[in-house]
Amino acid sequence: MKYLSDFCGFPRVSCFAACIFVLHGQTGTAQTPILTPSEAVQIALINHYDVRLAKSEARIAQLNNTKGNAGMLPTVNLIANEIFTLSTFQQKLSNGNEFRALGAPFNNVSAALQVSWPLFDGRRMQYAKKRLEQTEVLGQLSLNSWAQQTTAAVLQQYYGIIRSQLTEKATAEIIVLNEERLRIAEARLAAGFAAQTDALQARIDLNQRRADLLLQKAATTAAKRSLNNLLARDPATSFETEENLINTYQPDRPALLQQLQTANPALQMLQKSAEVSALTVEEVRRADRLRLNGIGQLTAARADNGSGFLLNNTQAGVVVGAGLVKPLYAGGNFKRQTAVAQVQAEQAHVRIEQQKLLLETTLDNQLALFQTQQQILTLEQENTEIARESLKVSTERFRLGQTTALEVQSAQNVLEQALTRLNLAKFNLKMAEIQMRLLTGSL
Repeated sequence: MKYLSDFCGFPRVSCFAACIFVLHGQTGTAQTPILTPSEAVQIALINHYDVRLAKSEARIAQLNNTKGNAGMLPTVNLIANEIFTLSTFQQKLSNGNEFRALGAPFNNVSAALQVSWPLFDGRRMQYAKKRLEQTEVLGQLSLNSWAQQTTAAVLQQYYGIIRSQLTEKATAEIIVLNEERLRIAEARLAAGFAAQTDALQARIDLNQRRADLLLQKAATTAAKRSLNNLLARDPATSFETEENLINTYQPDRPALLQQLQTANPALQMLQKSAEVSALTVEEVRRADRLRLNGIGQLTAARADNGSGFLLNNTQAGVVVGAGLVKPLYAGGNFKRQTAVAQVQAEQAHVRIEQQKLLLETTLDNQLALFQTQQQILTLEQENTEIARESLKVSTERFRLGQTTALEVQSAQNVLEQALTRLNLAKFNLKMAEIQMRLLTGSL
């Protein structure tokens, strides 16, 4: 109703038509639930496909973070075999005894419980475990990064809908003004004080603005479908938004820069990746170290012979031992793998420095954009009030026959352009805020 309050000096028809438009919109949306920005973000963080995939990746990293995966726990195998043989048998002993059989059965059964436990490998296992722990943390940072990006995308789309709806309201206001202009032109034409072209042009402009409103409503509907897509729900889900683009954000560069260095998701991931790379270097470097494995085995075996001197044999026992392995030469692969890991670790640090510079530059650009948009918003607010007042004067002059319809048409166009620029300035200011919050990991 804010826009309408400035036109109370106009005839009752104009204000009444505008009120009917607003009340009709309110009645049509009375039963439609209002979706707040925070609710939209919460839905997206649960349903959005990229976030769900990032959760799965983080879960995989968590599952991989075990001592067994690092090679610190023993492996236990149960082995069992049975071999049955049917064969022709002939055996002659040294004392002259001789055994012959046709189709004699032979059966061998054995079972063993084998245990192998790495006891020492130059601390490679310990570094592997630390690497897995940091990889798990990296998975959580990746999840947080996706959550921040998804939040930014949802808010940008949400406020894009609000901008579209504000454009609808601005167009509706221009329609009301065009209707008033047409009424005055037709009244002047009926009284013989104006040419028919004034009324015709007023009707043409009115129809054009009505067409613009239809297109803008279609754009709003499409934007709502896009938001529903981000929320991973039925595109036809009906909702209304809080039509508010007021911005109270007051950025402080030193505080933002500190947040940037400590909370930016992309920078955090690069720093954690550098830690993982450093642990990988230590892990690879110990690939040629002396390795000591403990070995244990419980065995049981029985052999049944259908012929011969020894008819059956049964054994059971315990085997305990240890094995040493010292790689001596592998074609230079150990040295190569270590060198490659070191270069990759150096690359990780270079990426960190590159990202810090890029983020600081982006932050300064967003700060400058935010301050510029604040100044533009102030100017456009002033321009809108001036344009509205100018149109009010021109319309009244046209009613009194002191000016032409062309002046009113021009004043209407100026107001329409001012409203469009005002909504754009509000939207751009909100987008700059979202980008700075995204950079500092504070969404």
